[in-house]
Amino acid sequence: MDYITVVRSEAKELENIRGWILLYGRRKVGKTFLLKNFMKWDAYIVVRRDLSLRAENIKINNIKEIPEKVGSLLEEERIVVIDEFQRLPESVLEDLTEYHPKGRLILSGSSLGAVRKIFEPKSPLLGFFTPYKLSLIQPLDILSALLQKYSPIKAVELASYLRDPWLIPLYGDEDITTFIYKYTCKYWQVVKALLGEVFAEEERTLTKIYEAIISLLGSRIWKIKEIANTLYTKGVISEPSSSHVSGFMKNLIEMDLVEAIKLYESRRKYYKLKSPIMETYYFLENKYDVSERQVSLSEVKPALEYSIRLQVEDYLADLTAQIYEGRREYSVMPEIDSIITVRRKIKAVVEVKWGNYSKKDLEKFYKKTETIPGEKIFITRKKEESLYKTIKIIDAEDLATQVKSIIETRQK
Repeated sequence: MDYITVVRSEAKELENIRGWILLYGRRKVGKTFLLKNFMKWDAYIVVRRDLSLRAENIKINNIKEIPEKVGSLLEEERIVVIDEFQRLPESVLEDLTEYHPKGRLILSGSSLGAVRKIFEPKSPLLGFFTPYKLSLIQPLDILSALLQKYSPIKAVELASYLRDPWLIPLYGDEDITTFIYKYTCKYWQVVKALLGEVFAEEERTLTKIYEAIISLLGSRIWKIKEIANTLYTKGVISEPSSSHVSGFMKNLIEMDLVEAIKLYESRRKYYKLKSPIMETYYFLENKYDVSERQVSLSEVKPALEYSIRLQVEDYLADLTAQIYEGRREYSVMPEIDSIITVRRKIKAVVEVKWGNYSKKDLEKFYKKTETIPGEKIFITRKKEESLYKTIKIIDAEDLATQVKSIIETRQK
């Protein structure tokens, strides 16, 4: 099968970092694929859960041999990757620092807690590694790859979900509604297993409180106070206080399961699940109990299509922010999909209407943004003639042209 290969811009950034590197990120964000396929290395070692090793281009029997065997390659100025390094005893890593700064050692791990320990003030490993966090595929990278195979409209819709790289090899050219239905309603266990893996790597338990918060976020309940009140009503927490939720939310953000989007002209944040497929699963679970019974595509289709539109809107807001090299902010009053700021100055105000739009949609967008500075951008599947010269209407074809131009400029 001809799989989609995404050339991630992070690979070039990593190659330009001098010295030893610590690459980290939650499970299934593509760390191993990136290292093995887009980075230079002379030896590659994977540390299994039972502490046995799988090695390429290096003969090594057990973890006790790592300092000597890896050290000898570093002495020769070679590049060595140790994947899932957090499973190693700290003493092994400490022994390796004796070879610093010779060669290039790249550690890769899924435990953000283990990474945090390395950069604590008293850590014996502090100062030897440059940290680099890998998360979902960047909007430009995924869309560029998909445009090589699909129409602009289909590429945009797929990009909103395939930013989660573990979904890429599972995709089989079907329409997006059918594909997302399969992995949120039929094979939902895959999503729950990923969530369990993330917690296991962090040596945390997926408690009732964590899952309740994740479930509410999946329903787009984003205010911490509202989440706390709901959990209290359900008997999950003892008091309806935001302080009973904020610590859990902080941990979920650290684990890269939740993202906090700044609210425009406010110190508050808009909290949402970072993984599109995870958010859609919990959205449907709350409506249809998809984990408890078999549901047909026809039954969930209206809610599923609605969730897909929301994910496309989020993706296009992130894509626009990356194109402008700015920060995405969200506005509640008035409700605006995205306000792109660069050094706190508004560069663009973005509204996404993924589907048919009318004169009223443009009028509404114009009225609620006329007092806000910055370029006014209205993104849709297929554009018609604009009724407002001050509004720039962009459709999927325009996005495809713009993305291709940016990627070509990068490659020069």
